[in-house]
Amino acid sequence: MTERNINKSLKLNSKTLLSGSDWKDGILIRSPNWLGDAIMALPAIYSLYKLKPANCDFFVAAPDNLLPLFNSISWIDYTLPLGAGHSSWNNETIKKAKELNAGVGFLFVNSLRSAYYFKKAHIKNIFGASNGLRNLLLKKSFKVNWHTVKQYAEVHQSIKYLSMVYELGAPKWDNHYPEFNLLNESDISINSLSKFLENEKVMVVSPGAAYGPSKRWDLDNYESVCKSWIEKYKGKVIITGAPKETEDSNRLAANLAPEKIMNVTGRTTLEELIYILKKSTICIANDSGTMHLGSALDIKGIVIFGSTDPYSTGPLSKNWKVLLEKQTCSPCFSRECINSEKNYNCLKAVKISHVLKAVDELLIK
Repeated sequence: MTERNINKSLKLNSKTLLSGSDWKDGILIRSPNWLGDAIMALPAIYSLYKLKPANCDFFVAAPDNLLPLFNSISWIDYTLPLGAGHSSWNNETIKKAKELNAGVGFLFVNSLRSAYYFKKAHIKNIFGASNGLRNLLLKKSFKVNWHTVKQYAEVHQSIKYLSMVYELGAPKWDNHYPEFNLLNESDISINSLSKFLENEKVMVVSPGAAYGPSKRWDLDNYESVCKSWIEKYKGKVIITGAPKETEDSNRLAANLAPEKIMNVTGRTTLEELIYILKKSTICIANDSGTMHLGSALDIKGIVIFGSTDPYSTGPLSKNWKVLLEKQTCSPCFSRECINSEKNYNCLKAVKISHVLKAVDELLIK
């Protein structure tokens, strides 16, 4: 699945289900809970923004960790913090949502209580995927096949989100993500980060994946790629990741020339990660939130796939190369290898030479 053909299997609805008075002061959308899912929902969110009347505002309710993503998009007028992704809304949150006076709500999560909280906020026109009992709280529900594994090879997650907003009457996604505002250098908390990024050739490597080991290419392979980048291209490397990935990142950094490496694992905000990726030359990552973010920023990148399927969750950017060596058991979507020998052959089949070749191809584009 590429950014060029994502709309081919979707039909637009020429009529919107909403009149001008339905919108009141705007639309409130409920973001997915994970960074990767939020990025894959952005095409649909962008189309909803283009659907709303010009005199209405656009509001996003999101977990605290995703607020920087939406705050970086200039046309989003207000973000409502929800704490942890699965937290209950307290009275103050419901009060703030009510004060927005949104007439339209759109749910990119499937829970019953998400619709209940929108009702508590006095949002009259609520839309989202069909989910049993909660359909009673929605003005219209959309049938979306979320969990059938057979669909993964045919339908990208972004298509599932777009299919709903198209039924609502939203315009066709133009294959471009919204622009992200970057931090000012003075707002970056990591000393010398901006200066490090002044190098003409900076590779970002993100060797982790919260999902599990079935998504993580071997650290020794990442080390070899980094050494080749430093030697061949006279480049530098920034290692990124979540706090719980610090041990692996430290191990990777320990075997590389200190003056060529900056390890910021566990030390960056999401705004800083956006800044790093946008200023970099290329990114190499597993199937992860960092990969999705790099795709949305339209930087050059390479992603290594193992147990999951790029046709369902791959990058939607022509500047990204997907490396996948499909096995008879893949995609299995398991967090750990399902083979009795736990050999992770799907990951091992992607060789260092494959990645280095992809780097060369991307740099000459």
